[in-house]
Amino acid sequence: MMDQMIIREATKSDVNEIYQLVNLAFNNNEESNLICDLITNDDVLINLVATSTTTILGNIVVSKMLLIPTLDLFCGAIGPLSVLPDYQSKGIGSKLIEIAISESKINKLDALFVLGSPKFYQKFGFKKSNLENEYNTQNFQELEITKECLTNIDSKIHYAEAFSNLS
Repeated sequence: MMDQMIIREATKSDVNEIYQLVNLAFNNNEESNLICDLITNDDVLINLVATSTTTILGNIVVSKMLLIPTLDLFCGAIGPLSVLPDYQSKGIGSKLIEIAISESKINKLDALFVLGSPKFYQKFGFKKSNLENEYNTQNFQELEITKECLTNIDSKIHYAEAFSNLS
């Protein structure tokens, strides 16, 4: 089945299945509600699904982010990245990340940010971010798409409003 996996843009008709997938992947509805809120608020920049012939196996969302004070940078936040539990650790998440990074380049984003496992995301070039953010954690990472765009800046990263509903 993995040979037949296709990664494509999510459509409106995928939303219910994505909701269920994220719910299963995180074992709660908080992250699934986040995706619905991001879509409703028009804060989604990239929304990709990995599908088999019959099922959505994985999903990744890149949403809008703000730097305050505002700089002339176009940045996105990866998250959530979700894969059905039975298909985790089979490369689906990695493929979704790779394509999300490619799509970010095509869409002329300057940088991506993620709150996640450094061990996983460092494989894709992410490194610990020193920028101030709402979470201020060791797991807050950045990937410069435009070389050195985050060097010597003094801004705070703000996720889309929907993230404020996460506990």
